[in-house]
Amino acid sequence: MRLIQRDAQFRDFFMSDAARLERIALLMTGNPETAKDLTQDTLVKTYRAWGRITGDDPGPYARQALINLCRNHHRRRSLELTKGAAIDVKEVTDPDVAETIRVANALASLPPLRRAVMVLRYYEDMTEAEVARVLDRPLNTVKSDIRRSLERLRPLLAEGAKTP
Repeated sequence: MRLIQRDAQFRDFFMSDAARLERIALLMTGNPETAKDLTQDTLVKTYRAWGRITGDDPGPYARQALINLCRNHHRRRSLELTKGAAIDVKEVTDPDVAETIRVANALASLPPLRRAVMVLRYYEDMTEAEVARVLDRPLNTVKSDIRRSLERLRPLLAEGAKTP
């Protein structure tokens, strides 16, 4: 009976958060296929840890697991592959998807850890302190990462600007 309840709770979590996790993964990797793979790995990891996740909301655990998987993914890839991962926005007809891809392409110009800071701060609407806790970084370092990342991203995301 307890297993059925656990599965029902996880199914509810999956239905409410899977798309959001995939969007985070897309912004982190810039590659839709990799984003799907990392999201699936995150959901498997979250399911396995379901009984150990504390609190009412498993979202923070899943986001942290996803960020860690994305960071591990980036560590394994060469710099040349990361630079070549830009997606052509002109091929996308849905304006929301096109904007997400445009932002993902701009985020690809940042190192993986700064990319994670920006996604958590602005797409997950976390405070700087929450981002610091999730990424296990000093608060002032997170603030500095945000400032430097914004300096890099502003010209790339300016209206009509081409992303790398």
